Amino acid sequence: MKHKIYILDDHPVVIEGLKKMLEGLDDLQVVGTAEDSVTALEQLSKLKPDAIILDITLKDRSGVDLIKKLKQSHPEILILVYSMHDENVYAERSLRAGAMGYVMKGEPASRVLMAIRQVVGGGFFFSAGLLGSIVSGGGPRSGARGEPGRMLSDRQLEVFEMVGRGFDSHEIAEKLALSAKTVDAHKANIRQKLGLDSARELLMEAVRWVEK
Repeated sequence: MKHKIYILDDHPVVIEGLKKMLEGLDDLQVVGTAEDSVTALEQLSKLKPDAIILDITLKDRSGVDLIKKLKQSHPEILILVYSMHDENVYAERSLRAGAMGYVMKGEPASRVLMAIRQVVGGGFFFSAGLLGSIVSGGGPRSGARGEPGRMLSDRQLEVFEMVGRGFDSHEIAEKLALSAKTVDAHKANIRQKLGLDSARELLMEAVRWVEK
């Protein structure tokens, strides 16, 4: 029996690469793809995949937020995150949101395939170092860029990244379905947590974060 796989990524070349990798396998079959979360959520009920492979950053929605949504609306679907972002920052958030695995886009195809098979089989796929850190209560490791990833909540990190991409409070509010006042409150809390003295420092730190 083939496990049915759904792919969600806002880069068509990534979707095509995954489809080609899974093409012709005896145990895995791609039953659908999407480049945005709205399309994916509309199709999942009809296609009923066993697992979804998704990126942690999408054009229309935070991947972590989408994982939480999927665990509410489709708890039976297993989730594997396939992302370019550092595991040390996002993997624990993904795990706690409901993902079963996290593999980076720089990994060889053999390891990506291993991650998919591990997840569809009901197992977890995270690096041994990360799982050991979570089990010991240490949380994700922090390096030069680790402080925002360690100190900010999921929503605060989402706002922080959007600031770094050049969105103002009104644009962020519209994309996240929040009020501009709430976004400004998040910014103030981010500044306090990161020890930043001004909006300019916040912007500079956020830009450095998204560019690395």
